[in-house]
Amino acid sequence: MVQIPTETSSSVPSETRPLNKSAYFAFVDRDYIFTVEIVKPGVPLLNFVSMAEQDARLQAKSIRFTLENRKAAAKAFAIETGGGSHAITALVLTIHPRSSFGVRLNGEFDNAREFLGAAIRIGNEELKLAPLSNFDFEILVSKVNHINLGSPDFSEDWQVLKLRQMGERSPARGQNNP
Repeated sequence: MVQIPTETSSSVPSETRPLNKSAYFAFVDRDYIFTVEIVKPGVPLLNFVSMAEQDARLQAKSIRFTLENRKAAAKAFAIETGGGSHAITALVLTIHPRSSFGVRLNGEFDNAREFLGAAIRIGNEELKLAPLSNFDFEILVSKVNHINLGSPDFSEDWQVLKLRQMGERSPARGQNNP
């Protein structure tokens, strides 16, 4: 009989250890996929894919991050027009069924390179995004880019792309809590 040494936390690769903070976050379920990526200090990008069957309203202030010393909510969405001009600012987005979109989030994020947490309130639910390593984030983005939004059955995409649920969904606390 051979005894296998117990792994210590120092010998576990960073990809398998839970992350305390990250520049990458994701929520994945059968209705929505949300990703957050800090592209430069204090500048997070939010991307989403909606596989839901109805419109949903998303307020900028409903996207919150945990920084080292405080929580910070987004103040506005910055929508790039692609024409090289300034971005259009919006406080609310309508997420349409079978759609995807990406925006920059404006807010007071203290030039953070990583967040301790990320959450989104949509409707009467709270979505807690899971922190990811850069490697895991890139794998997820690659899979998400292959989702067929015209598909009559997203379960096929889930199986073919080997998507898995990520993050947590729970009822939102208090109706006035953004």
